[in-house]
Amino acid sequence: MTEPRRARRRDTLRDPETGAWDTAEVRHRLKGWMAVLVALAVLIGGGWFVGTRAWESFMEFRTAEDYLGADGLADVEVEVPRGATMAQIGQVLQDADVIKSSDTFRQYARTRPDEAAKVQAGTYRMRTQISAEAAFDRLVDPNNIVRNMIQLREGQRLSEQVASLAELTGLPQADFEAVLADPAQLELPEWAEGRPEGFLFPDTYEVGQDPTALAVMKPAVDQFKRVAADLDFENKAAASPAGDAYKALTMASLVEREAVTNEDRAKVARVFYNRLEQGMPLQSDATVAYANNITGRVFTTEAERASDSPYNTYKVTGWIPGPITSPARAAMDAAVNPAEGNWLYFVVVNLDTGETEFNDNLAAHNASAQKLQVWCRTQAPGRCQ
Repeated sequence: MTEPRRARRRDTLRDPETGAWDTAEVRHRLKGWMAVLVALAVLIGGGWFVGTRAWESFMEFRTAEDYLGADGLADVEVEVPRGATMAQIGQVLQDADVIKSSDTFRQYARTRPDEAAKVQAGTYRMRTQISAEAAFDRLVDPNNIVRNMIQLREGQRLSEQVASLAELTGLPQADFEAVLADPAQLELPEWAEGRPEGFLFPDTYEVGQDPTALAVMKPAVDQFKRVAADLDFENKAAASPAGDAYKALTMASLVEREAVTNEDRAKVARVFYNRLEQGMPLQSDATVAYANNITGRVFTTEAERASDSPYNTYKVTGWIPGPITSPARAAMDAAVNPAEGNWLYFVVVNLDTGETEFNDNLAAHNASAQKLQVWCRTQAPGRCQ
């Protein structure tokens, strides 16, 4: 008994018995393939068209609402006001042509809220026509902040510092004088007893946006306190010949004005301490210059040395009332760590090199003073007036 014959699958385009082409099957399959190809073409072509249009639309939106890239066209500085919101900052950037849309910037800033909260007021270095992202990156990088720096030089008395600060900041000098009239605002050390001369430490300071006179001066006092703490100035002063911090600061101010080189600072301090211990007048031209409000000269005249000021150490014996300048760290250190020696005199014998001779008797000192006179006469006529 034979098995029933199964329906033949058309797995070939030829007749299995005759080997002839089955033209009907060929036509049928060609139609199927063509339908698939047409469908694929439509699908691919439509997808390409849709994708292309989507990309073009995205780019049109992006370029309409934002510049592309971080390079930009030109450098520009923009000022971020104190307390400005991201929307306000965005408007500032848009007005300066840094970004194209403040709305785009604000929306981008929302994606980085922690960093946005830390954006500082100030002036920033930017580039024109950069993306919102690039602009935001610049704002959160502190290296892009334009720093407004001021410098207080070593050896300036308080009146000179005030005049300098007024000039550097553009604030009225009267504003600084008002602070000095109420020195409690400066939070001076207790041992200053409200006397600000000598406590504005000479250094370079950053000035913030729209500063006040107090905001400019107080960092200099704060820096003084840091330096004094680092030197253990108060404790060392108590153990030094000065006996207390205020007198030690007064000595440091003398050293700042009289010593030419760092190597001689501790020796100059010792000379003044020795003279005080022996009841000799200090005979410092620097104190006479302070008494007469003189600047820019090394020497003083006989008339100036005749002043009745308590700062005139040619007439007054003992300590002067207080500092005559704001000393630098090296002078403060010398005041509480004076060199060991019996010197009672010193004189600079070469104003160009700062060469200084120290002596323990008047005869030797007079010989050194003669060297200075020879130098002045031969090397710098008129300079030693």
